[in-house]
Amino acid sequence: MNPIDAIIGHYKNQLAGGLGFVDVPEWGSDDQPLRIYFKGATNPHTQEKLAKLFNESKPIEAAVEALIIRALFEDGSKMFKPGHRTQLMRECDVDVLIRVVGEINNYQSVDQDEVLGN
Repeated sequence: MNPIDAIIGHYKNQLAGGLGFVDVPEWGSDDQPLRIYFKGATNPHTQEKLAKLFNESKPIEAAVEALIIRALFEDGSKMFKPGHRTQLMRECDVDVLIRVVGEINNYQSVDQDEVLGN
């Protein structure tokens, strides 16, 4: 197999592998946390955009951007629009934001065969 095909195939498999999720009690209702879904992988272009914000000493802006880019509803549609950026920058608990984005970024999918001991 051509190496570029293998690389692209791996990336496509990660994207097709289903969605992970994070439950955020602080952002939900009294009886149900907000569940934020996300894909297990991002592309280098997205990572570069976020890294640039970190390198410019804008870690909170990078976290907001990561949330806007990665947060999905269960059906895979975007949870946030770029127009939400200002509200998230001004009216969001930064500690919760950083925790949630950290959980998304550190997500490791569980291999079903691993769980089953195969």
